[in-house]
Amino acid sequence: MALAGVYPLYKVLYDLTPVNFRGGALIALPLWKFAAKHFIMWSARELEDFVPAIVALSVDLFSVLFLSVCISTSGSLYLSLLFIATDVGQTLLEFREVLATSTTVLEILRIQKSSLQEKDSNREDESMKLNLLTSITTVTRNPSAFRVTSLKRTRLWACLPHRMTVDQAKQMDVLEDSGLYGPRGLLSSRKSSRSRRKSQHRSLSFGPLKRTSIVPGFASSSNKVIKQGDKSRQLVVQGLQLLFHCEYLALVEYIECVVPLLFATYKLVLHQLPNIAYYPASNNWGVAAIANILVYAALEVVSLLFLHHVLQRKFNFSPLYQLAFALETQMYQVQAHLFLEIVILLQYELAHLGADFTFQFEWLHSSV
Repeated sequence: MALAGVYPLYKVLYDLTPVNFRGGALIALPLWKFAAKHFIMWSARELEDFVPAIVALSVDLFSVLFLSVCISTSGSLYLSLLFIATDVGQTLLEFREVLATSTTVLEILRIQKSSLQEKDSNREDESMKLNLLTSITTVTRNPSAFRVTSLKRTRLWACLPHRMTVDQAKQMDVLEDSGLYGPRGLLSSRKSSRSRRKSQHRSLSFGPLKRTSIVPGFASSSNKVIKQGDKSRQLVVQGLQLLFHCEYLALVEYIECVVPLLFATYKLVLHQLPNIAYYPASNNWGVAAIANILVYAALEVVSLLFLHHVLQRKFNFSPLYQLAFALETQMYQVQAHLFLEIVILLQYELAHLGADFTFQFEWLHSSV
């Protein structure tokens, strides 16, 4: 709700700015998005699994709504193209980060595949393709088989419970008892993890020292095992980070596709109703405004399809499944934000709602 009050304020400041200086909003908007995203992430720090949806449906939704309004009411083709180019530039920066992470994960997958082929070179296994999801789940279900000694940066349990079968719950309990994964919760588990580390430190400090010997053959084999375990651990950590970023980026692209189309549909329907007379700047809506909105939405659709193509070709998985899962599991949150946008934010400038951001309130002094 705090961000819902920012949008009208930002829109009012934009309207009060002279037309020649409205390009300054191109600088202020990314700064506001950066600060708002960090504020939302800090507020939702105990719900890590829902951070992508929470940030996308709050900060990015309001940002896209403001961009849609600015593009449709700018009255200048140059300013509209400048807004679109700025948003596309930010999207390209996000894609660059995803591609950099995907390159690292792809290299780890290739190393793991080559090591598996060396162990069993006589077998042609079709399942040994570069499938990111299969590789991550294979390692996480049996970390010891891949020489993984610690996955403390990876939480085993989700922040909120999900439905599981009895067999799945038993398997999760077995993995939790292994002690390889990070804390189950956040506050209480961190305290328990600190006490666990202290007890381990005491046992290591006061325990008997074992005599060791250096053998070249065993040392080289043990180093190889350690390297294999590190690569598997990096695959899990980097792969999960990539999936997390892809989910957020897919949600952002979805919002940037849907919100402009929803805004354009709303304005087209509104112009067929008699109460359009009570909306300010209603004369600025024309064919040019519709064309700008549709171009902006089309570019975002292309961005979403490009993300799908890259991840499908490299890792044999589609972010569209992540998008569908997030929208299905967080349906009420999506509906609440869209309701807030349509009912409140798109109608706050109505004259008969008393909105007067000039603070003159001339309708109070007019005679009946």
